[in-house]
Amino acid sequence: MLGIFSSPPFYTDYVSLPAADDLVAPYIGGNPKFFPFFKDAVGAIDGTHFACSPTAAERAAARDYKGGVT
Repeated sequence: MLGIFSSPPFYTDYVSLPAADDLVAPYIGGNPKFFPFFKDAVGAIDGTHFACSPTAAERAAARDYKGGVT
């Protein structure tokens, strides 16, 4: 899967990296509830979920809004 997502044509068509001078959105940067989790993030994949097999301790953090583990 990594090879598919990191090579053309998928990568060149769907990946858009932020510019070096892009600022963090004020809603995230000024909110102590969100910023600690997003401070080192480069970007996000919107609306995409990948099946995963986390440990029992990590399973709660990997649940989506429908209850699946992604």
